[in-house]
Amino acid sequence: MKAAEGAAAAGAGQHRAGDGGGAAARTPAGNGGRRRRRREGGGRQRAAANARERDRTHSVNTAFGALRTLIPTEPADRKLSKVETLRLASSYISHLANVLRLQSPAAPQPCPQRPICTFCLSEQRKRHREAEGPLAV
Repeated sequence: MKAAEGAAAAGAGQHRAGDGGGAAARTPAGNGGRRRRRREGGGRQRAAANARERDRTHSVNTAFGALRTLIPTEPADRKLSKVETLRLASSYISHLANVLRLQSPAAPQPCPQRPICTFCLSEQRKRHREAEGPLAV
């Protein structure tokens, strides 16, 4: 009789909470058959959080738009992605710092630390086009 009781006890111990064999594993929601209660006013809080997120996103996008207008690009109306905007802004700030450091507008390339500076090349192209003058037809 004791062996039968031991087997029954061992069988009963197989379905402990949290081992995947209990009621939680059989319910589709996995919450043990309990229903989740929504807090009063939860919809209003979510709507307010969504509105704050929309305002934040709008603010970030407006700031990126303002930054895009300050960075010289070729062609001038090219729309930069956010990553491109940040990378070019960083590069442009370095370029301007080098221009200020050298204080020589006649220097062919004010960015000696970098072999190719996008902004220096753009200025060189612009000067070259101006030197050629308008094309005679």
